Amino acid sequence: MNKGKKDEFKKLMPESYYSLDSSMSLDKIVRAKKTGNFLVAKVLNLNFSKKCLRVDLGNSFNGEIPLDEFSIYPVIRTNNSISPWVYSFFGKTICVCVRKISDDNTIILSRKANMLKSFNLIEQFKGNVVSCLITSIVDYGLFVDVGHGINSLIHNRKLSLTQINNPKDIGFTVGQSIDAEIISTNSEKYRVSLNHKNLFDNVSKYLTPGDIIEVISLNPVNEDEDGYYAFFNPSTTAIINPIKGIKIPYGSKVKARVKKFKPNHPDKLQLGFISFTV
Repeated sequence: MNKGKKDEFKKLMPESYYSLDSSMSLDKIVRAKKTGNFLVAKVLNLNFSKKCLRVDLGNSFNGEIPLDEFSIYPVIRTNNSISPWVYSFFGKTICVCVRKISDDNTIILSRKANMLKSFNLIEQFKGNVVSCLITSIVDYGLFVDVGHGINSLIHNRKLSLTQINNPKDIGFTVGQSIDAEIISTNSEKYRVSLNHKNLFDNVSKYLTPGDIIEVISLNPVNEDEDGYYAFFNPSTTAIINPIKGIKIPYGSKVKARVKKFKPNHPDKLQLGFISFTV
């Protein structure tokens, strides 16, 4: 990847990573319209009568985004109602392009146009790793912002080397940054396929019995709390063998000794307890 493309790709960050420009000016807005560069805006509210979202561009400059210019994903439902997820953007920052500046100096913006440009950029970087932001967690995976509002689902089977029932079980949280590899894109549905587990090696290749490692404790294996689940990294779970009489709080750092493992089954990693810190 040449330097120019790298610099361009680095600008493709999740929308919430950007802040308003406190020195915003009309000159900057006009320049952005001419160059096609994006601006950062904060969503204020919805104007029902004009069917647009009002946004703050910083330094007392406001703008409007027509609802049909808000996203590459459907905003208006079949019954002409507005999709509820639109309201979740109130108070959040987004990336927009300048469409036009009307005679009364109303600044018309398009988030959709910027998302289309961003998606085209993502298509050029298949096979590269991008920093995503977890926006929601479901039993079967993570929904993430790949950059400038482009959404993707990382399914559990592409999230972890081990079998998991819910991403929360191995410590993922909403608002967390996560790296993932761009596998493929679908330009008709604007979908991006990501893979997180490709970034991790099977740790069994590098561990031997007796190695001392640090893990994060999860839930007890049973009601007697004589053993705990833990994770070694975001993609490798383990079991800390029976430790009667010791209760380890969820999320504690645990020093443990590798007891046994199966090279083809990293989820079978067995550990012996040494100590823990909260």
